[in-house]
Amino acid sequence: MTAPGRYAAADGSLARSGGNAAARGSALILLAVVIGFVLLWKGGVGGDSAAAPESTADPTGVVDPGADDNVDTSEPIDVGAGEGATDDATAVEPEVTVPVVPDTPVTRPVAEVKAAVANGVGVSGLAGTQSQLLQTAGYTSIGINAAGEPPTSAIYFAAGYEADAAGIATELGGAAVVPQPMPTDLSTIVKTPSEVDGFHVIVVLGADRTLG
Repeated sequence: MTAPGRYAAADGSLARSGGNAAARGSALILLAVVIGFVLLWKGGVGGDSAAAPESTADPTGVVDPGADDNVDTSEPIDVGAGEGATDDATAVEPEVTVPVVPDTPVTRPVAEVKAAVANGVGVSGLAGTQSQLLQTAGYTSIGINAAGEPPTSAIYFAAGYEADAAGIATELGGAAVVPQPMPTDLSTIVKTPSEVDGFHVIVVLGADRTLG
């Protein structure tokens, strides 16, 4: 005889009981795996590791001068400014002054110059003597009388004959005498103006005897 209770019931209740137990065991195992994975992730992977310091470098590569305590940014230094600097960037060129060159006096061949010597000293023959000196030098010259007896000697020139008058003054030993333009009224310097008509230089001998 078969003892009651030792064998499974014929209705399959034993099989259902074993299947339920297996399912519960699988669920517990899966739960344990999930818990272990969570603990592993929190503790072993991301929990205890020190966080990497956040970089403070500027990704643009530009250095902030304010980060250095030794850099003085209180006031910019203008390296372009200095003594003599101007606000205008365009250099100003200095004004160039062109020297005025006086015209060179024109002299002529002495044979083309007519000179009259007027005696205002009162010494007879003096005008003729000085006139002869000019003739010897090549000038066309005559001796005449002055309008009076001037205290100083003088030499006068027609327009364009200033240099020739200076040469005549030198010939007569009076290089220091400055030639003057010939006056319009020749009667103020010679006794007979008609005698010097067409003459270029008139020498008036005065009391100072600088021209003879």
